[in-house]
Amino acid sequence: MNILVLYQSRKGHTRQAAEAIATAARSQNHNVVVKSVIEVRKVDVEAADVLFVGTWVHGLILFGVRPAEAELWVPALPALAGKPTGIFCTYAFNPRGSLTIMADLLTARGAKVTAQRAFHRSRPGHGADVFVREVLQSVGLAV
Repeated sequence: MNILVLYQSRKGHTRQAAEAIATAARSQNHNVVVKSVIEVRKVDVEAADVLFVGTWVHGLILFGVRPAEAELWVPALPALAGKPTGIFCTYAFNPRGSLTIMADLLTARGAKVTAQRAFHRSRPGHGADVFVREVLQSVGLAV
């Protein structure tokens, strides 16, 4: 199966989480491509059977934590055409409702969000294997 892992990263934590997700999927013998959200093209999305999309979160805990600049880069993504999608974020303190916001934005682009995961930036790959298994099980493809 072809898996596309997309990420938006500022300091590298989300890229590390994306790479950990890719490694976990490759360990189950899937073909995986990892790209920044600014590099993705329509052909990349069309070739993928499953997507993973992630970003870092920002904001103040009392005044709203949000997926970083998602209102700008999500609408710029190619149409996601019902693709099963696992969404993830990296955070420093508490991601609060960031994954819900991201799920709403990606669903509006056509994604079928099947699972969500928040990774602490000090351990960006911790739990990636479980997350990948959860997403793949949701579409009947886990090993």
